[in-house]
Amino acid sequence: MSNPEVRLVKNKDVDYGKWDSCVARAVVPLVYAQSDYLDLISPGWDGLIIGDYDFIMPLNIRKKLGINFLLQPIFAQQHGIFPEASGSVQHIFMNYIKEHFSYVAIQLNSNHSSDIPDGFHLSQRTNLILNLSSTYDELKNNFSKHTRRQIRKAEDNKVVVIKGLQTKEYLDLKNLATENKLSKPSMQTLKRLIEYGTSHGKGMIYAAYSQENILCSAAFFLVAGQRVTYLNAASSNEGKANSSMYQIVDQFIREHSGTDLTLDFEGSSIPGIARFYAGFGAQTEHYYSLKLNRLPIPLRWLIK
Repeated sequence: MSNPEVRLVKNKDVDYGKWDSCVARAVVPLVYAQSDYLDLISPGWDGLIIGDYDFIMPLNIRKKLGINFLLQPIFAQQHGIFPEASGSVQHIFMNYIKEHFSYVAIQLNSNHSSDIPDGFHLSQRTNLILNLSSTYDELKNNFSKHTRRQIRKAEDNKVVVIKGLQTKEYLDLKNLATENKLSKPSMQTLKRLIEYGTSHGKGMIYAAYSQENILCSAAFFLVAGQRVTYLNAASSNEGKANSSMYQIVDQFIREHSGTDLTLDFEGSSIPGIARFYAGFGAQTEHYYSLKLNRLPIPLRWLIK
């Protein structure tokens, strides 16, 4: 492809079939870029496209005070270009973004290069993933001592984990348990994701109950091809005290060990949460946060 040109395609004009086929050609066809998932987290999303869907990039565009903002939607850790693209193709996309948006705060997938046009600020982030192809015993050998202790603690506390939970029960636990509560729109998005995932066989909830049969922790896993994303979780104070979330993840790993699945923990910049993920033997995978701020002063100072 010589001198490819990128074009902005509005949502109503996107060919969903070609879009999803393009995502599927990626080495890791992340669920975050698939059309049905985008409809749930960013209704009305648009796309940058080169050729006949040779390369695509989802866009979550917001307009305020006549200014175009390009933002990362909630529940989408990574976006960027799909499938893997050369440095020159990446520059074409980035230069288009630089020209058409005054404020950019997005996250690129792990196959992006750190070579970007001037004007952007790029920072590295860490994801944590666990290949489940080994036997459970082999996987457990890589658990940290702390993680093994917490699993034993949950067992000693007679925590019971089952697969399956009503969406309302999950959201009620989320509302009660979350210290930094999600906004009402974000909770609605999470509700859509859980309902869609569970009804279409793409999602599953693992729920943990205390010895008194009280729901104390739950986690929502989303399946896309060979990748399973630990998309959301919640624990009550009792759940934190009895280490039930360790029991949930341990049971998920036990049930899916020896398969071609990869468990994607999504990583975290919070040390305690990162330690929790890494304790199961998860390996690091790096991706990038991309920012650009050309807002008029004083907005430039207020929004960083």
